[in-house]
Amino acid sequence: MAVSFKCPGCAASLVFDADKQMMTCEYCGKVISPADVEAQMSILSGEAMKEEDKRDAELREPDASVSATDTGAGSPAAATSTHAPAAEQPLWSSESMQYVCNSCGAAVITDQNTAATFCAFCGSPTIIAERLAEERAPDFVLPFQYGRDTAIDCFFEWCNAGRFTPVQFIRKENIEKMTGLYVPFWLFDSAAEMRIEASGKKVATSTTGRKTITTTSYFRIIRNRHLDWNKIPLDGATRIDDKLMEVIEPYDYVDLEPFSMKYLAGFFADKYDLTADKLSGRLNDRLSDYADKIFKESVSAYSTVSIENNETVYRAPTFHYALMPVWILNYKYLGKTYTFAMNGQTGKIAGEPPVSLVKLVVLALAVLPLAAFICRFVGWLILGGLLT
Repeated sequence: MAVSFKCPGCAASLVFDADKQMMTCEYCGKVISPADVEAQMSILSGEAMKEEDKRDAELREPDASVSATDTGAGSPAAATSTHAPAAEQPLWSSESMQYVCNSCGAAVITDQNTAATFCAFCGSPTIIAERLAEERAPDFVLPFQYGRDTAIDCFFEWCNAGRFTPVQFIRKENIEKMTGLYVPFWLFDSAAEMRIEASGKKVATSTTGRKTITTTSYFRIIRNRHLDWNKIPLDGATRIDDKLMEVIEPYDYVDLEPFSMKYLAGFFADKYDLTADKLSGRLNDRLSDYADKIFKESVSAYSTVSIENNETVYRAPTFHYALMPVWILNYKYLGKTYTFAMNGQTGKIAGEPPVSLVKLVVLALAVLPLAAFICRFVGWLILGGLLT
């Protein structure tokens, strides 16, 4: 069943304004604090709820491509859930992939991972309640801090205002595809006991007159320490580029809020299709990288270091489910898809814009005569210098 938040003044749909951090009505201009918006109680059909439960069970089936990791030396452990339904939970049941817009009554079809969208007929922001209910409900949401206009300005800056970007890439119809999306993330808390033995060398040289003395000192290095990591973010959506999401990190968790659907109004949102246990491989890699960086920083004073024994023990992590804000724009150019992504909280940007071959050729033609002149001038100076 579709859920939206209505303006008390004109009954139009409210949206969350990231710039104002308020719920606003685009028709009458009324501005309301999210805390003052009344939650709607929705009862969804039992049949639809069964469909969602069935899909959740399929997501949790063991994946042959992901091997389980045991707690032990040098290997991060499998995750343990502390995920619980959010406090603000209406008594919802569920629907399937079709919903009825409660503003215009149109039947709208969505894919199975969409949790917040817009009605294709009247444009009203709509939240699909059953995909955010019960165990599917996120624990947290990080509200957007940057609005659409700021995201567009950042996009133009990102592609250097069209300096070497194809003209087609920055056309108005493409900019209109800029989408505010809440991406499903699993936030992992983990710990480890670092136990590393290594040998190190320090090489020092001193010079007296024409004599250089090199002194090499040898050390035995032992690193025993407790490591803690909180809220390591890994996206749980297969259609989202993992590398892009890592580049726009970190998020500042000071703005993290207990989940409320109000923040989703006016944005798109996805539901996870990768459960936390299926991210164990990516989590293990990241934890190993973190531990390796900490060790290397602790031995940076040595000229060389060789690890002889690593018995680091990783504890089983716990995790929470959260929705994180991302402005995203996908565009195809010459058969290749380019993606612009911006952290909706911090404004950090990721992506690689296309380069116009035409503009590069024009630039080369403009620079070529100048380069030829410089070469001739330098040649004249050298030959002139030799003849004088």
